[in-house]
Amino acid sequence: MSAFRLQPIQIGPLRVEWPVFLAPMAGYTDGAFRSLCLEQGCGAVVTEMVSAQGLVRDHERTGHYLDTWGEEHPLGAQIYGSDPGAMAAAAAKIAALKKFDFLDVNAGCPMPKIRNRGDGAGLMRDPAKLAEIVRQVKAAVAGALPVTVKTRIGWCVDTINVLETTAGVEAAGADAIFLHGRVAAVRHSGPADWNLIAEVKRARKVPVIGNGGVKTAEDVFRMVRETGVDGVMLGRVALGQPWLFRDIRDWAAGRAPRGPTVDEVRETIREHLRREMELMARRGKKELKLGAELTACLVLRPHLVRYLRGFREFGALARTLEERVDAATLLERVDAVLASGRKGESPENSRGSAS
Repeated sequence: MSAFRLQPIQIGPLRVEWPVFLAPMAGYTDGAFRSLCLEQGCGAVVTEMVSAQGLVRDHERTGHYLDTWGEEHPLGAQIYGSDPGAMAAAAAKIAALKKFDFLDVNAGCPMPKIRNRGDGAGLMRDPAKLAEIVRQVKAAVAGALPVTVKTRIGWCVDTINVLETTAGVEAAGADAIFLHGRVAAVRHSGPADWNLIAEVKRARKVPVIGNGGVKTAEDVFRMVRETGVDGVMLGRVALGQPWLFRDIRDWAAGRAPRGPTVDEVRETIREHLRREMELMARRGKKELKLGAELTACLVLRPHLVRYLRGFREFGALARTLEERVDAATLLERVDAVLASGRKGESPENSRGSAS
């Protein structure tokens, strides 16, 4: 294994030393998970997508999507919507907070309830509007933050227009493009089209960060070699394994990725829950009818599915995840699953490593 160094990239005034990004993922990438990934070696992170309309209307719940845990940097805030004026107003509010390093426009969310109303991936069907959003957002932040766009190669296989859409946002002033190599219609299924990502990279002058089809630490560097992208963004592959970012650093240094021990999995889950409880404790009682602790346990549920699904007794825990239990009870159940060991490994081996 030979060392492979990723080069720093410049996104407007922002220099990203290690261009391996955690993708924005609704329901997952809050401050608790983002901060764990940064500590494991992730180069930059992005919030869950935040409704521009919600920010403009000062919805309390929407505002919490911008909550951070500790000092998270580099950190981008991602907004979604299809009204250029609302997107610009939301961008100005985010810039005024002075806690984010860049602002990302969501033009790639494939969820039907988002894309079918023209938001997210729906913007790919109207390249002129997407470009206008970028122009107005750039003007609204007035140089305080670089503006990026996260998008896909097209709406469906019959309307792959990524060269047009990315040309438009580049001309409108976008400082970088995050490009997922699948069409919106397939969401996350099937292979990602790295050839088309490479074509976009050749056509654009601003940095292009590839997304989609990465399954291992080695794939990060394979994508860079095969497509020429300036960086790589990891999405679902990072869920339940923030130490993947450590593995990527190890691979770059010529060291074999080692994966986590069972104890590391246990401590990561416990720390993740602690951070969720701290984040929830900041919210008002009206918003948290169940209280901070129970709400944090519920927020952790989709992460537990990812952390533990390869263990023998995960099924027993999965059947209880809908129950409302306190932190101590939930962690006892987690410990029981971890003690069962990984599927396909002898109990002796599984005690030593969860990889």
